Amino acid sequence: MFHAVKLSKSDPTPIYIQLASELANLIEQDLLYEGMKLPTIRLLSKQLSINRDTVVSAYKLLEQQGLVESYIGKGTYIAPHKKSTSLSVHTPPTHHKPHICCSHLNLSDDFFPSTLCQELTTQVILKEGWEAFCDPLYRQRRELKQSATCFLEDLGIKAHFAQTRIISNMDEFLLNLFKLSPKVGICVETPRDLALPCYLRSIGAKIYEVPLTPLGMNLDVLEKYLRTGTISYIFLSPYLQNPTGVCYSKTHLQKLLELAERYDCLIVEDGTYCDFLTHTHYTPLYNLSRNGHVIYLYHFSKLYLPYMKYSFAVLPTHLLKRFKDDIECSFNERFLQYYLNSNALIDIKKQIILTCQTRYQYLIQKLEPLKEHISYFSNYGGLSLWCSVSPTIYETLCQRLAQKDIIIAPGELFSNGASTGYFRISISNISCNDIDELVCVLQEILAS
Repeated sequence: MFHAVKLSKSDPTPIYIQLASELANLIEQDLLYEGMKLPTIRLLSKQLSINRDTVVSAYKLLEQQGLVESYIGKGTYIAPHKKSTSLSVHTPPTHHKPHICCSHLNLSDDFFPSTLCQELTTQVILKEGWEAFCDPLYRQRRELKQSATCFLEDLGIKAHFAQTRIISNMDEFLLNLFKLSPKVGICVETPRDLALPCYLRSIGAKIYEVPLTPLGMNLDVLEKYLRTGTISYIFLSPYLQNPTGVCYSKTHLQKLLELAERYDCLIVEDGTYCDFLTHTHYTPLYNLSRNGHVIYLYHFSKLYLPYMKYSFAVLPTHLLKRFKDDIECSFNERFLQYYLNSNALIDIKKQIILTCQTRYQYLIQKLEPLKEHISYFSNYGGLSLWCSVSPTIYETLCQRLAQKDIIIAPGELFSNGASTGYFRISISNISCNDIDELVCVLQEILAS
């Protein structure tokens, strides 16, 4: 039965909400009956090929709506319900496009015209012919790495192209990274995107959650974990952390480096959203490290090439021989190289940054009259706002927004603990008119 659950990654509705809605429909149709035990989190995540944390979030949402009951050590069971029961905050069906979607950070397709694909493809074919599809001597790999290094240099990353790795499979990269150390412990920020730690846990890592403060990771909690001697890596986003938008202070960054050196572990720094910083200077942690304790990651495709899955990594020199460089320059990699060297990327990047900064400032301006009801952190810019309201009105807010076909990202999506009252509003795929409508609905809900 559960193999028939339909989830769509192309749908902007968060996967856990899709799953909760599908299960709620099965309950409504009495296909899942009162007292029936739901599959374990591990089993359902395996059946549907999704993260375990996604299943956890879906079960939590169903429990909040009184559709299921969870018992520690026993599992999750369908609760007594009436025939008319439905998921009160469930979003439109998965084939339905939300009226306003503020739940994800994906940029609009409007920034990436199909003509660009045609133009770059033609350039590659005309210049290289059949050689565009193979690179037996790996001559093009060096040029691709040089192009990626130049892109990162514009962000302030100081490295030689030999230190750069082009990643087309992030899971494989993380697996190889995990194999480098005999220690299985990994520290991560909380709240954060749950997908990364979920995968790390699946390959045998033991995840330690470190709470965020306005300055960055809680260093006291972090050091408590480091003292165990089992921590191999610290994963963090020191600028515009997702979802909170927190930017680490320079003093905090220096203390993190001191801890990494003292306890002999590596920091994996995600600098993907640094382009959207305002009112603060960007100082990559990678540049501050003198003893090679930082690996720098930049998920290029998340922002500038959404139809592919390329990321860039910059390694410290002592890892170069241990970390094999096995990228093959087939046609897709040629396309990436031409794109990195094109004026089109420069123009697209400028357009995206300017548009998103305008939307961000517009959202801040529109939310100003609601600061009595909504708290948010807005010092540094970014693609989203991490907001909070009183827990007493949080459920009503989520329900009313869903009824209006407005999708936000609730705090439960980013933490295994209690995040009631928190939610993220993304501006990456909405217009100023959408912002007007969103704020109007928020004002209406909060004033009632």
